[in-house]
Amino acid sequence: SQGNAKKFALRDHYSIDKDGNFATTDVGSSNPEAANYISGKGMGWFPGYAISLESGERLNVMYGESSWLVGENGADMQFNPTSTLTTALGDILFGGKHFLYILRHSPDNNGCPAYDAGEWIYNTLKGNASAIKLMRVHREIMWTTIPMLEKGQEWLNNDAIVSLRVSYPYTKNMFAKGSPSSPNNGLPMYKFNTGDLAVEVNNNEAAKNALDIIRVVPNPYYAFSSYEENQLDNRVKITNLPERCTIRIYNTAGVLIRTFKKDEAATFIDWDLKNHAAIPIASGIYYIHVDAPGIGEKVIKWFGVLRPVDLNAF
Repeated sequence: SQGNAKKFALRDHYSIDKDGNFATTDVGSSNPEAANYISGKGMGWFPGYAISLESGERLNVMYGESSWLVGENGADMQFNPTSTLTTALGDILFGGKHFLYILRHSPDNNGCPAYDAGEWIYNTLKGNASAIKLMRVHREIMWTTIPMLEKGQEWLNNDAIVSLRVSYPYTKNMFAKGSPSSPNNGLPMYKFNTGDLAVEVNNNEAAKNALDIIRVVPNPYYAFSSYEENQLDNRVKITNLPERCTIRIYNTAGVLIRTFKKDEAATFIDWDLKNHAAIPIASGIYYIHVDAPGIGEKVIKWFGVLRPVDLNAF
């Protein structure tokens, strides 16, 4: 490797910033996101980020490359794998071996901290990193992969999202160091806010929009619904109704079949598929008109096929 650097240690090459500019002196730097990051060795820029699904925090990332594979972008300090898997003779190239490592936020005080732009990794590995220091960094790796460029695509011309989910036990100090002063004493804890989902009262515009979700279920009705309980029971529901409204049901000739007046908190009514004289309706298309005073109106088309009465089967 370049400079005979140890495997898994820092690259012996001047660091590079996000614009592709190389450092010019070897004074070292602990934060590649700092505005004056113009010197040091072994640091680069990863064109992405990693978020922990458990804690919601950003995680530290490091990547490698093979300085021997110059033709596969392995010696330029950039995260830019090629699409070449092997040579013609079958030798493994892996696109320049740009291995990617996602590090956890360790519960160990000597382990990887919360996201610090790679500062802890750099300071642990800089210089002549011992086997113990290499182990200290690599034991914090929670995910690893070997990304490669898709053939026929241009590098970084689109977004790629990878979601990795596993089950963890309910364990103390799993993701952060616990102490009497830490949130929930190191036990897993999650926060969420429903402020943007709060109920709005007396919002007439929202009430008008809510008329669009009024439904008749099932629709179409084919001689049966799951609401029915016996052979003589025919029933559909008109759902998502406002608290106060009048429901009128018409046939295609415009004849009023049934009227319901609703003035209660329930959001639905049952229709037994009978007219105002308690006579079962005929199969066909019907129009259901919902009039909500002060809000608006909604018309729904409903189609039903009625079954003949059969007392022997249901």
